[in-house]
Amino acid sequence: MPFWTWLFPRTPAVFPSPLPRAQAVQNLRAATARGNITATGTIVGSVEAARVNLYHRSALRNSFKPHFRGHFVDTAQGCALHGRFAPPALVHALMVFWLGFCVLGTTISVVQLGRMDPMLIPAALPGVLMAAFGIGLVRLGQHLSANDPAILSRVIRQALQSHHTEP
Repeated sequence: MPFWTWLFPRTPAVFPSPLPRAQAVQNLRAATARGNITATGTIVGSVEAARVNLYHRSALRNSFKPHFRGHFVDTAQGCALHGRFAPPALVHALMVFWLGFCVLGTTISVVQLGRMDPMLIPAALPGVLMAAFGIGLVRLGQHLSANDPAILSRVIRQALQSHHTEP
């Protein structure tokens, strides 16, 4: 498995629904908290037919938690929500910067003026430790939100199977 796939897993998901697309969108929107900043333990995000972005809000702030991003597709049986669970794109960008800085700093520390000196190897330690800390932080955040895809999936399935909407 490539390093980046291991660090930021992307899990595809398809949620079929017997409902027409407009009804499924309406039901999922009703099951989603919007604009309620103080709500915890709820599914939060935006729901449109062309774009769905949901995440599980909990009391613990965790930027590394997986979000569900997807879109609705019409099918012969009703519709389906196609998407994937993955961390936010901003987390990817920041980790590219973080790990790139660590690799660059370590390389510059070890290889100075075009020569590699064994005495400079201890200078690589801070960069290696910073990279390990960043990777550990991502993995800890993923571990703390390991149940989020299951919670999101349950709410999505319930909303897409329900034939009535909330007022």
